[in-house]
Amino acid sequence: MIFHDIHIETDRFRDEQAGAMLAIEAKCEPELRTVSLIEKKDPTILYLPSCTRIERCGGCCNHDLLECQPTETETVNVMIYKASHKGGNNLKDAGKELIAVEKHKSCKCNCKLKESDCSPTQVYDKENCRCSCRNTDEEQKCGKENSAKQWNPNTCTCQCREEVKCTTGSIFDLSQCKCVIKQVRTRKAEQRDINDH
Repeated sequence: MIFHDIHIETDRFRDEQAGAMLAIEAKCEPELRTVSLIEKKDPTILYLPSCTRIERCGGCCNHDLLECQPTETETVNVMIYKASHKGGNNLKDAGKELIAVEKHKSCKCNCKLKESDCSPTQVYDKENCRCSCRNTDEEQKCGKENSAKQWNPNTCTCQCREEVKCTTGSIFDLSQCKCVIKQVRTRKAEQRDINDH
């Protein structure tokens, strides 16, 4: 009975394989893409055409950190017709307009994340397509001194794992990552501080 079930499953898999189409890789290269020709549309104007197809980079790069990007582009001018709407089915010729459209001539798989995406506290690691923190010594110390803290690679700072709401009379201390009793300062102490300055 078990062997009979295995035989049926094998036959079913063979039938599915026979009808399957072999996947062909969509290489990173210019391909026809639909692009809008009008950015800010005037509702009283009819644009013909409002979109067109032009070569833009497309395809897969086989890694989440990479994307297909243009390495060479050119600007192409395309002409569109305009007609103004005069109510009902009445349209009036409103002339022609040249629209500049970017055409991609060649493409390459490159990092999605760019150097410009890094913060001033980070350095760009092109080989690994990421931003790394400059202050690695602080990163190593983080969490060792206080288990309630963890390293934030986006801001390159050691932060509390969680912030909680404290009861009345206490505040959350970011250096200790816990609620501490709020120090009440008397008017006399505040006046002394003012007088000292």
